[in-house]
Amino acid sequence: MTDAQPPDAVAEQEPQTSRRSIPAMLIVLAVVLALSGGVWWAGGFDEAKGRSFRLPVGTVVDLGPMSIAFDRALAREHFGSWTLYVFGRCRNNTGRPLDSAADRLVRNGLGAQHPVSKEIPDQVSLFFGPGDTLGNSGVLNPGTPMVPCQLAITFETFPDTSHVSVGASELEWIDSSPTGEGTMVWSAARVTYRFEVPVVLDRDEG
Repeated sequence: MTDAQPPDAVAEQEPQTSRRSIPAMLIVLAVVLALSGGVWWAGGFDEAKGRSFRLPVGTVVDLGPMSIAFDRALAREHFGSWTLYVFGRCRNNTGRPLDSAADRLVRNGLGAQHPVSKEIPDQVSLFFGPGDTLGNSGVLNPGTPMVPCQLAITFETFPDTSHVSVGASELEWIDSSPTGEGTMVWSAARVTYRFEVPVVLDRDEG
């Protein structure tokens, strides 16, 4: 004789199994929602996707090798093209002089966007010193407080506008060689900052 259960007993157990599966699914769903809500409340999703921050003009941001703040901009027309000067303040955070070109501070860390075409031009320079770029240096020495600095960016055209978007990226010291030879450079990291800088237009009346 076997201990097989009668058909009636099996029929009675089948609905019970179905009834038990529904609460289990609801429990799993509730746990998932609770975890998702907890991560959202703690800012986890914002932290994962919020790598770009829009900040007020004048805010000092630490990019790693250098700290910078943007204050104002001047767009000047000259011989049919435009140069956008973005005036701010910079500080060297390292223990050696920083060269804006050789250390790729501009290439990997700074730029401005055309207000209409959204173009990010290639001709961007960074100078340190008071006034305009004439006579200023591309080298920033360490051990000093914030000093005046200017971005100089060339555009073919520039519209009548009151603000221009200027971006900055945090930089990290990495080996850029494909074989790990130790060719260290400052490279753009994932965290970026955007500023809407007020701009004044100076048209060439000639």
